[in-house]
Amino acid sequence: MEACFHALISSLQPLKMLFNSVCIAGVGLIGGSFGLALRERGLAERVVGLARREETCQAALQMGAVDAATTNLAEAVRGAELILLAPPVGQIKPLCEQLAPLVHGGVIITDAGSTKAGVVRDGEALLGQKAMFVGGHPMAGSERTGVEQAKANLFEKAVWILTPTSDTPEVAVNRMVELIEALGAVPLIIDAALHDKLLAITSHLPHITAAALVHIFMQAQNETDFASQLIAGGWRDSTRVAAGSAEMWRDICLANAPAVARSVEDMIEQLEEFRDMLRDSDGARLNQWFESAAQVRNKHGYFPRS
Repeated sequence: MEACFHALISSLQPLKMLFNSVCIAGVGLIGGSFGLALRERGLAERVVGLARREETCQAALQMGAVDAATTNLAEAVRGAELILLAPPVGQIKPLCEQLAPLVHGGVIITDAGSTKAGVVRDGEALLGQKAMFVGGHPMAGSERTGVEQAKANLFEKAVWILTPTSDTPEVAVNRMVELIEALGAVPLIIDAALHDKLLAITSHLPHITAAALVHIFMQAQNETDFASQLIAGGWRDSTRVAAGSAEMWRDICLANAPAVARSVEDMIEQLEEFRDMLRDSDGARLNQWFESAAQVRNKHGYFPRS
């Protein structure tokens, strides 16, 4: 029913073909959703998916995320006007190295990585003379992975970050902004280093914290059988993202290690401050600590998608 609704909405929108051929390197949740959105909105004449496994190719085809799929990079990018790199962030540099001899100056290459400074540095160094590289990060996703979880409306009303540099061709940035808006997302252009600093706080640290809560639970579970029977809603809500891909989050943390380390130090400082309040039985400070957090959370913590 949801798919039919979004198809109906798309059919009411004026269609404008933006690209003749698009290649999606990595048809998982993000890449698959990108393909579904392109095809549903008629933004590309042909969408080709690249995957490491034939099973993923077949799943992407069955989902309708792509028109064709292959495990061969040269075949996937042949004739592409836009290439989206959507594998785990640790695989983006090797992929750029493989792409370098296969692409030409007219193609736009962007990515969906959750870290940007290293990706942009590597992308421009390896592809800057071969193509137009524009760092990108759609702020959408889920702890669930795989093309089977893809949704055509995943990017609607979501912020889609672009991190161009002084060397990025303006025409490539403008075309990416046009595409992002056509997908129903909100383009935001910022510096790559600033992106990494802020995402360490708003995305990477929450995932680390969620995983830490699960590890503490595992310790309690080893001590008593009652632990699993006493799981509260707060634990479920706080640990949801810990169910995400270990490979993806390993790569994100390593790629953004300095900023992530700083955010972890900030978390330790907050926890130590909280511990001191408990030791001092300082109810007034505890109340102020919780109250200020509640006010900011209520102001910034909920973003309706409809």
